[in-house]
Amino acid sequence: MVCKLCGPKLSLCGLVLSVWGVIQLTLMGVFYHIRAVALLEDLPLDEEGGHHDIDHFIGQVEYGYTVNAQNCWIAALLYLVTLVVSGHQFWMNNRSSVIMGIFFKLEVVAFIEEAEPEHHSYEDFEDFMKQTEKNYSLIAMNCWIGAVIYLLMIGLSYLCIAKARANEKAAAEQGKDDEEFCKGLMKSKNS
Repeated sequence: MVCKLCGPKLSLCGLVLSVWGVIQLTLMGVFYHIRAVALLEDLPLDEEGGHHDIDHFIGQVEYGYTVNAQNCWIAALLYLVTLVVSGHQFWMNNRSSVIMGIFFKLEVVAFIEEAEPEHHSYEDFEDFMKQTEKNYSLIAMNCWIGAVIYLLMIGLSYLCIAKARANEKAAAEQGKDDEEFCKGLMKSKNS
């Protein structure tokens, strides 16, 4: 049986952190694999024994790069597992609103306690049924409103990301224009 383990906010947070972790650790693993010099300080080297032999030092550096690359890729795989779990939980939390709305709209008897009117004084059975049907409809509407809000938030997040990318692109183009202007200005001064 598949169930919800965490709420919508926690699952979204896990989703975002997992995506970032997978990207960052995969790239770090690649940089360790290609022996990026900038990462030399992060290698586990034996500094107490000294490096009197260059072959020993090179061997330690190669080993350190290999081990760190493998560790980064293992951690990226673990983040990938958390990404799948968080994505599943996010989907379960958002899907449940729609499905619950359908269940309440169909007036499923299993949810009678949630739809039962708050006061327990009814004129007759017809009054009870009328109030219960009204509550089923209200709860279904609330579930669907919740699902629409989730979708709007996802859409809003997408629009914010798209706008940020457009702003970065515009800033990069502005930077290129400024560089070309400065180069042109320097050429005119040298002439």
